[in-house]
Amino acid sequence: MAIADAKRGSADPGIDGTERRPDAVASGLKWRLDQLPPGHPSSQRYLDAARPESDRVRPLTDAEHARHVADVKVRLADARGAGLATELQHTVDPDHEIWSSTRRVQHDQLLGDRYAAASGVPCERRAILAGGLPGGGKTTVLREYSGIDVEQYLVINPDAIKEDMARYGLIPVVDGLTPMESADLVHEESSHIAKRLARRAQADGKNVIWDFTLAKADSAAQRMESLRADGYAQVGAVFVDIVIDASVRRAQARYRHGHDLYRAGVGYGGRFVGEEIIRAQANETWGSLNRANFERLKHRFDYWSIYDNSIDGRAPVLTAGSIRARDTTWSPSR
Repeated sequence: MAIADAKRGSADPGIDGTERRPDAVASGLKWRLDQLPPGHPSSQRYLDAARPESDRVRPLTDAEHARHVADVKVRLADARGAGLATELQHTVDPDHEIWSSTRRVQHDQLLGDRYAAASGVPCERRAILAGGLPGGGKTTVLREYSGIDVEQYLVINPDAIKEDMARYGLIPVVDGLTPMESADLVHEESSHIAKRLARRAQADGKNVIWDFTLAKADSAAQRMESLRADGYAQVGAVFVDIVIDASVRRAQARYRHGHDLYRAGVGYGGRFVGEEIIRAQANETWGSLNRANFERLKHRFDYWSIYDNSIDGRAPVLTAGSIRARDTTWSPSR
């Protein structure tokens, strides 16, 4: 096993006159190339799409995929046992909370690019917490059913930051695994970066959407308190409810699709979420601990809504909400 790390070298002046390491410059360029649309001639996806059908890699069979999943679990466990988690590899204090100077440069570059992409988001001090199990379809609900103009918000999602880290080459390389299969090794680091992004956005009063599972009520409460302390007078919530079995099925399907694309030369692989992690969230009263946590907190939001998205092929259904959220003439974007 080997760990992908930044190459050391002399500093290089950036276009703003500040010094940037060669690794930060290269990773920033790689990130921008990855953002090109599939039809752009410089896009890797353009080249993949141009390959003859006969040259493309076939998807794994069910049996092959099952064997691969079993192998992923073993390799991830071995990687963790070998201390490959980045909070162990790239911190310099005994508590593993202070990141190395090289890693901080990489964090700064990633955050700078992500924040620049949200330059058009207004600073109106509006916030939304979006929660639900993996595979619930939060992005679809927010964009298509909630009445929220997502383009008016900076979305903070540690899982999306993991994908950024894959683009920047910040996820440890584990033999036999795709970058996103190894993403569990950057769990703490991606959370750290997400919190830094949130602090920067909140300092500016930028509208934000926190996209998370709501597996821990205390974390959600702390985020709400942080927003209130920074002057956010309007903090709402959207919860997307699905049954545990649906979460397992969709998370597995999403992972498998991403893995098949990776084998065909597209993307960084599907993000692996173990079935046992999702099933551990089961709750007898509310179906999931995530929903139970939401029920504990919902009265503290200025508005809230719950959508059921458990049935495949059916549009999400608004099942409960505050009076304001149910008012179809009102939009959180206004």
